[in-house]
Amino acid sequence: MVATPIEIAQAATATTATLLKWQKSMEERATFRQNMDQSRRAIQASRDLLKRLRQRHRDDMAESSENANPSTAPISQRAGS
Repeated sequence: MVATPIEIAQAATATTATLLKWQKSMEERATFRQNMDQSRRAIQASRDLLKRLRQRHRDDMAESSENANPSTAPISQRAGS
């Protein structure tokens, strides 16, 4: 059986539609991966910032406790002053 021009056109249209769906699916997957990577980087940056802020807070608290009242320091530290 020989395919008619209409059947050939329909097959070509169906093939094109299938390829376009596949291409769109691949693009959506790539976009999803890019978005996930961006989210992971943002989460890591937030964690790093939080670590720095916690360390700064600990340093500030240690410094303020050292400077607050020298009479509460251990005797070994007061003797050198």
